[in-house]
Amino acid sequence: MASAAKHALLGVLATVLSLSQAASAGANTSLSPGDLMIWSPVKVAPRTYKTTVGFRLPMAWDVSAGVDLGLAGAINGTIPRDSRLATFWWMAVDHPGRFSNSPMREMALRVDTLNGAGSLCFGRTHSWIASEDLDMRSSRSLSLNYAGGQNEPTLITASQAVTVAVPWTGTSISASGNLKQVGNIFSSAVSFHQPITPHLNFSASFADPQKLTPSGNLRLDYRVRW
Repeated sequence: MASAAKHALLGVLATVLSLSQAASAGANTSLSPGDLMIWSPVKVAPRTYKTTVGFRLPMAWDVSAGVDLGLAGAINGTIPRDSRLATFWWMAVDHPGRFSNSPMREMALRVDTLNGAGSLCFGRTHSWIASEDLDMRSSRSLSLNYAGGQNEPTLITASQAVTVAVPWTGTSISASGNLKQVGNIFSSAVSFHQPITPHLNFSASFADPQKLTPSGNLRLDYRVRW
């Protein structure tokens, strides 16, 4: 498993090098210097803070990298040990043109520098117009999760989802499946979404409908703006 993770990381590095070479031919030069910097401080709770610091690269793909920093304090002023956050992240997304039939491809890497855990994900999403009344979207992803210092095995998860939507009514039906490498665990879900009014939405979801005892929930959401 360690060898597989090593090969996956080498593949990411090779992709980064190829993207940098392609940038000279098709880089997005419309970004201003101010758009290249990522700075997003957030107050999560009364005594909890989180900051995202990073940068964007004007390349053929939308490439960004940075670090999430977080800290929380107790009432007496001490810093809880489990509240510290220092996570490095890297993301590359290939957005197709507005009228292009090409799929969207993305890669993401996250590494928790405090406990050594990390994740590597590859995704591919394809959207197209099936007919005048139906839009469709399919997505596939493969993720590798490494537990680091925790006594948990490395987890490989393969996911696939299909969504059928009626653009005129807003109705959509989605089906997804996940296969985990540890124990060959398979899970699936089916969901339904229907807007009733501009501020009222109805949704239903069912987990593992292939089992004898599936679970599900129904939701009615009303949104108010002021």
